[in-house]
Amino acid sequence: ALMTKEMGKLASEAKEEAEGVVDKDELLNLIESANEDVKISENAVITREPHGVVGVLAPWNFPCDEILLLALPALAAGNGVVVKPSEVAPMCGAAVVDGLRKALPPGLVGLLQGDGAVGALLVEQVDMIGMTGSSATGKKILESSAKHLKRCVLELGGKDPMVVLDSADLDKAAKDAVEFSVMNCGQVCCAIER
Repeated sequence: ALMTKEMGKLASEAKEEAEGVVDKDELLNLIESANEDVKISENAVITREPHGVVGVLAPWNFPCDEILLLALPALAAGNGVVVKPSEVAPMCGAAVVDGLRKALPPGLVGLLQGDGAVGALLVEQVDMIGMTGSSATGKKILESSAKHLKRCVLELGGKDPMVVLDSADLDKAAKDAVEFSVMNCGQVCCAIER
């Protein structure tokens, strides 16, 4: 109900996102295996070390799940995180951070609310940045991060085609074309756009 009220997501799609938020076993298993040491020879082992504090900039269109997709890997790798939800969906972001804070040691997860100017300040202050959002914002983050060789993970919008092969079930393809172009009112990074 909060997601629908705050950012207008259909109730059925908000329910689906909320169910995904609480079902992260598969992701956590993948994160765990990605963080394991890798022995590459008798005398060499690849180990991973935390970066420090990771800034998480979340989008408005998936205001709960995207926070976790960026924060959980950072936390599992031993980092602290500071989450800045979209200013369009601040209460959803605060609810996710509240859940993380209840499950984790104090001080490990921070919350920063505000607009793009606040996000720009966060990018300057953290050791690594993870952001899901527009290509324009991603370029600004990349430029800022490059000054300090700061690591960043960016999931940016795109123009996604749908390819229908001669062998395809055309009724299913037509149904999928409509469904996956209007899902979340068409506001999905990988929505069919052409």
